[in-house]
Amino acid sequence: MCIRDSSEYVVPSVISKENGICSRKESDGGSGKARYIGVILASLIVSSSAVMVAAQEGVTGWSATVADEDGEIQKIMLSDRGGAIVPILIQNDGITSIEVSLDCTGPFEAQVACPADVTVGAGQNVTVEGVISGVDVMAHPAGTTEDFQVTATVTARQGIPVALPGDTNSDDVAIEIPAIHLLSIEIDDPLGPINAGADTILRMTLSNNGNIADRASEVEVSVDCTLITVGNQISELTNREVAVGGSISANVVFEAALSHPSKYCDVEVQAISQGSGGSQTSSDDTRIEVQAATGDRDDDDVEKGDDGDGTVEVVTTGLPALGVIPSIVALFSAAMMSSRLRR
Repeated sequence: MCIRDSSEYVVPSVISKENGICSRKESDGGSGKARYIGVILASLIVSSSAVMVAAQEGVTGWSATVADEDGEIQKIMLSDRGGAIVPILIQNDGITSIEVSLDCTGPFEAQVACPADVTVGAGQNVTVEGVISGVDVMAHPAGTTEDFQVTATVTARQGIPVALPGDTNSDDVAIEIPAIHLLSIEIDDPLGPINAGADTILRMTLSNNGNIADRASEVEVSVDCTLITVGNQISELTNREVAVGGSISANVVFEAALSHPSKYCDVEVQAISQGSGGSQTSSDDTRIEVQAATGDRDDDDVEKGDDGDGTVEVVTTGLPALGVIPSIVALFSAAMMSSRLRR
C-alpha cells in the first residue's frame, strides 16, 4: 500500500506501485492551473464589459423618433396644398447633455426643412418640426405614400465635440397624398334665339379634375323664366362614376311655351361632388333668348333694353294725330286774322 503525504496536495501527483515499490509521478499541474486562471480572467473580462456597456448606455442613451405626445406616428396626410408638419422627438436619457445634427429627406420631390442642430439637456426631451412643402398632390393618385426620413447624429456631449461622430439614430414615417374631389360642370351657349313654342338643346359636360374617381350626387338646373321647361336628360349626369381626368355629357332640351313673351332667360347649372360629402360644388351659366310668336310679337309693346335682360314698355297716348292739310289751313287762317286786327 502506498501512502500519499501532505505535500501531494500542493502539486498534484499520481502514485503508482510498480514491482512492489511505490513511486510518485508528478502530474501536469502547471497546465491545469493556467486553464483555471484563464477561465477566471475571461469571466472577469466579460463581466466587466457588460458593466461598461450598461454604464455607457446609462450615460449616453438617446433616441430620435417621429412622434408626438400620443406616441410614435405611423402616417401623416399632406394638405391639399401639398404641405405637412412632421414632429421629431429627441429623447436624452443620459446624464450628459448632447448636441444633435439632423438630416431630413422628403417624399414626392418635396421641399424639406429641418433644424440643423438641436441641444438636449441630460434627462430631457425636445420636439422639433420637420416641414414638407411643394408637393403637387394633383400629380399623384389619392392614397399614394412615400417615406419621410430623419437621421440624427450626436456631434457633442456636454459641450465637447465628438472626435469621431457616428452615434446616429434614424426614423421614418409614411406621407400620404390626400383625396382631392374636383368636379366641374359646363354648359354650352345656345346657337341663337328660339321662338316661343320651340326648343333648343344645350350640351352639359361633367369633368373630374381631381385625383380620385368621383360622381355627382346631384345636378340642378334653374331657369329664371317660368315658361321654359327643362328635359329629364339632366339625370344622365347624376350617380355615374367619372374617372380621374374623364368626363361625361348630356344633351338637355329646353322648351319655351307658345305663350312665352320675348325675353332673355338666364340658365344656371350646378353639380355637387358625392365624394366630398357635398362640400365641393361647381356651377356654370348661359342665357337663352326667346322670341314671342309672330302674332303676339306685334301685339306686345315690349322692347329689349340695352342690358339685354330688361324690358321697356312703350306707352302711347289716346289722342288722334292731326293731318298735314288741316294743319296748314289752320295756320293760314290764324295769319289772316292777325293781319285784320292790325288794320
